[in-house]
Amino acid sequence: MIPLPRAVAVRIEDRFLPKLGATRPAMGYHISLVGPFFWVDQMTDNTLERLQRACARAKPLQLTISGLDVFENAPDDCGVFLNVHPLGPVRQLYEQMLAALSDDITLQYHRAGPYRPHITIGLNLPSQVCQSLRNSVVTPFHARFCANELWLMEQPPMSPWLPLLALSLGSAKPPRALSRERADG
Repeated sequence: MIPLPRAVAVRIEDRFLPKLGATRPAMGYHISLVGPFFWVDQMTDNTLERLQRACARAKPLQLTISGLDVFENAPDDCGVFLNVHPLGPVRQLYEQMLAALSDDITLQYHRAGPYRPHITIGLNLPSQVCQSLRNSVVTPFHARFCANELWLMEQPPMSPWLPLLALSLGSAKPPRALSRERADG
């Protein structure tokens, strides 16, 4: 995942948490890249080396968050999210991470359509609540930030997310361990 800087996360919280249906993920606001997934066996040194090389080749991303939209999974099962741009570089990073993880993971589920970077602010909401959230935004939300690292998170079956490592973009720095406190937005 791409973590958001705390200042941007606070702006999202201040703007949307008071609204009915908006939520804050346990691991903080973020942009999911690959996942959720399960390790086929476990993370290996070879997998970690591939991830490090892919991150070192990637450049830090200048990202813009803007607008509010809705994923309609089914009637009364919607997600509300903020758009992330530019799409091209984030999709390219997604493809690189997917290739680096290759056969070492099994995706928990397959999404329909192309990967769409976003920041979720509400899940499993009734259609009426999603429309209410969408209609309540009079002034569009807008923020910019530089993403210079990825966080590798794990969610074992029936368990909460566990922070594993932070990997630098555009740098060969070794990964650093993440603590639960650091990952909890």
